[in-house]
Amino acid sequence: MSLHVRSALLVMLGAVAMPSFAQDAPATPSTELSEILVKARRDLDASTKNGSTTVLSTRQLEQNNAIDMANIARYSPLVSVPAAASGGGNIWDGAGNTGINIRGVEGNRISLQLDGIALPDAASRPDGTSNNSFGIGRDYFDPEIFREVIIGSGASPTGGGSPGLGGSVSFITKAPEDYLDGTRKVYADYKFGYTSDHGMRLHAVTAAAEISPSLKALIVAAHRTGDASKINSSAPVNPDEWDSNAILAKLNWSIARDQKLNFTIDSYRAEHNREFDNKVGSSYPDGATQDSNTKRTRFSVEHQWTPTGVALFDTLDTKAYTQKSEVVDLTHADYITGAQPYIRDINTGFYNDNKGLSLDATKQLSGNLLSYGVSYEQQESRRPWSEDRVVVKTGAHQFTLKNRMADMDTEKFVAYVRDEIGFSLGGLPSTLTPGLRGEQRKLSPKNLQNYVVAVPSAAKEIKDETDSFFTPSLNLSVELTPKLNAFAQYSRGTRLPTAAERTGTYDSFSYTGAGNGYAVLGNPDLKKETSNAFEVGLKGAPTPGVEFSASVFDTRYSNFIEYATQPADPVNYPTITFGLYRPENVGKANIYGVEFSSRFELGQWMNTMKGYSVNLAAGASKGTSENTSTGKKADLPSVQPYKANATFAYDDPGLRGGAALTASAARGKQAAGDVLTGTTTTMFKVPGYGVLDLTAYWNINKHVTLSGGVYNLNDKKYWDYASSRSLPAGATAATLADIERQTRPGRNYAFNLKVIY
Repeated sequence: MSLHVRSALLVMLGAVAMPSFAQDAPATPSTELSEILVKARRDLDASTKNGSTTVLSTRQLEQNNAIDMANIARYSPLVSVPAAASGGGNIWDGAGNTGINIRGVEGNRISLQLDGIALPDAASRPDGTSNNSFGIGRDYFDPEIFREVIIGSGASPTGGGSPGLGGSVSFITKAPEDYLDGTRKVYADYKFGYTSDHGMRLHAVTAAAEISPSLKALIVAAHRTGDASKINSSAPVNPDEWDSNAILAKLNWSIARDQKLNFTIDSYRAEHNREFDNKVGSSYPDGATQDSNTKRTRFSVEHQWTPTGVALFDTLDTKAYTQKSEVVDLTHADYITGAQPYIRDINTGFYNDNKGLSLDATKQLSGNLLSYGVSYEQQESRRPWSEDRVVVKTGAHQFTLKNRMADMDTEKFVAYVRDEIGFSLGGLPSTLTPGLRGEQRKLSPKNLQNYVVAVPSAAKEIKDETDSFFTPSLNLSVELTPKLNAFAQYSRGTRLPTAAERTGTYDSFSYTGAGNGYAVLGNPDLKKETSNAFEVGLKGAPTPGVEFSASVFDTRYSNFIEYATQPADPVNYPTITFGLYRPENVGKANIYGVEFSSRFELGQWMNTMKGYSVNLAAGASKGTSENTSTGKKADLPSVQPYKANATFAYDDPGLRGGAALTASAARGKQAAGDVLTGTTTTMFKVPGYGVLDLTAYWNINKHVTLSGGVYNLNDKKYWDYASSRSLPAGATAATLADIERQTRPGRNYAFNLKVIY
């Protein structure tokens, strides 16, 4: 009998024995410790007006071993997190998570926002001539500061914030009220965590206090250190030593019976020391090293007003904020070309400075709930790239400036209105929710003297541009029973071309000097991408002990942006004769599928099974794409393969502890040739897999909690499709090594010890 089979049997025996152990364990009244570890809660009847959403609590993030974005949605079937592999691009490109794939759509087509404030896009790589290729990812936070994560699948319904074309993820931070109630005036805890797959150590402190009946404060501080992710292979991994610091501070002040002021400081810092050993070769005899620094700082003030007798609104939330984000990558390498040795020092980065103001109001009008709001945001974005190349023999310095896009200032105005109209449909309580959102954006390029300095004609194309659009949504929710709802929803999504898509650039002239060369330029004439999303489903608790959610969806996308080869332009660009590439609106796509999740409380039918539960979840989707320029059609590579998971769990009804065994399986898939990019390379056939995870928690007493897990219990060698699908099939030693470096960790473990004051 193999080790993983014996381990699985021991887990199930331990789960059966847990109730007798729990009878002797000390009870704790802490409701925070009673959160169930075993599943991502599917929202119930009250939120069917928002379509399909998944809500992940602090406890569930801990169970998922979410030390960054990668494992946040570990057990969600149609959600994954693609990543840029270390050393996977040019030597100056960074590494990390590039966003979240939801139902086959990813990258900057999925919006990420933290407390309603948009996080920066992933920074594209124009030199990669692929719109879904990124040199800088979206790792701007530490999950330790989150109270919950809300994943919205499909085009976002009408509302504030930053809706996504194919989905959205909202990160909600902790608040003083999460720890303080009418009786508890002070709270503090210290948490130590360890994960073996990154050699990560966490030290975190949370403290909350009721300074006065009207004033509450919170501070969360988290420090992590770690290494590159382990792989289940003998292939060498590029070293990556890193550390991060996150601080969240809040002060909530009730200035009157119906008014509240909330002040927030949110800071994140991370530093990576990377070594790109896989780049060792004739051009880079020692590979390359990179120091990467990420910073994000947010200050916000929110005013909440719930007056009585005001005609325009019953609630009014006003928020003013400023957020500065930056990633700076400093790359150093010895370089040989033309038998001449050089030293390359490359400085590249992505800087975003946002300031904004938003107002969101609600008004109850008889049987209707009217929601509306406006917002205004300014953003300054910069994407510099510079090189200091030293000729070793002479010591001479050769300076090159090749900024990856034009410096861009952005202004955005948003207004929306949504009405929840209650009525009876065939005798069943129902709600019809129409909504309309309008947005206007103005792009203002700056410092064009630094834009494609080797191709002066390019700057003449860049000008101020203003775009606007309206996106409607419509949702019908019918209460079949008091705890079971059916819903149907339509949402239209829109994504305006980014500054990088309109002005992103790369060229060879800085190296070849005078003469002819090739260039990648932006396209100021791009149209907006659009989506039309349709979904029907059921949510709720059809009978005591059962939670159920199922939906069928179909989304049509138009005007997908992708890079395309351009015909020669001897009039405007006579020196670009080796290739001119620009992004164009060349694609249409259709993604459809089904999602299902359920939870069964076994104790509802058998008293001896009190506390036992079974969770089932599965998702399957299919996508097709069409290049409208060439007429070619094929499967859409970004659509994920079928995935399912099942969890057998025990949670002590006395809140003393629990354990869960989760089996996850995914079907194998080989990405088809991408008709949008024109890629015909045979890709790595990502094999299917089945893995087991064991997690457990123990509330030792009201002051101490221990939780942990063993992941990939069966030590399966497997790959994640979202991150590995673009790897070429292994035909050489180099491609085989790249494939091996993308394997997921083998058997690994994590634990967290929390001491509560």
